[in-house]
Amino acid sequence: MKLKSLKIKICGMKYDIKKISYFLPDFMGFIFYKKSPRYVGKNFIIPDISNKILKIGVFVNDNKDNILKISKEKKLDFIQLHGKESAFFCEQLCKRKVKIIKSFKIDKYFLFKKIYDYIPFCPYFIFDNNGGSGQKFTWEKLNEYYFETPFFLSGGIGINDVEKIQKFFHPKMIGIDINSKFEIFPGKKNKKILKIFLKKIKNL
Repeated sequence: MKLKSLKIKICGMKYDIKKISYFLPDFMGFIFYKKSPRYVGKNFIIPDISNKILKIGVFVNDNKDNILKISKEKKLDFIQLHGKESAFFCEQLCKRKVKIIKSFKIDKYFLFKKIYDYIPFCPYFIFDNNGGSGQKFTWEKLNEYYFETPFFLSGGIGINDVEKIQKFFHPKMIGIDINSKFEIFPGKKNKKILKIFLKKIKNL
């Protein structure tokens, strides 16, 4: 897959959302987890952004009713579950017409067979190290992934990783998820660095 065909997901958006939206990422993620430094707040309103950008709400071990309530109020296109949510929990949300991106923390001991039960309910997976930590896992571990569900590569991706991303290939990697390595502080992205990174991605 050529880099310019990779979908770009920018997560942890809290400030300068409108300005970042002008870069036209494919997805923008907003965190509704109160313990996160990137938590958008109870009264958060998503600014008017291009309808080409899909809006994602990120939740961690939240209850179903609250997720459904926020998803409807904020008109989210997807919800991202970043905790220990079960496949049954995903099924219940799926029955309510919610589109789910399920995140999994990958280490050298991870067994991909653990995610088999999630497949019917999740259009996409995200493979991460530890959400918000800014750390990478060993990407070669993904050579063990053999299911058909497309995934986003996440965890510590920064401006110096373009060449590494270019060299890494997996037929089911649909895009990359970027967050903390492009921040001035939690929730505020460095627009200059982000613009340079996106230009490098699209020019390859």
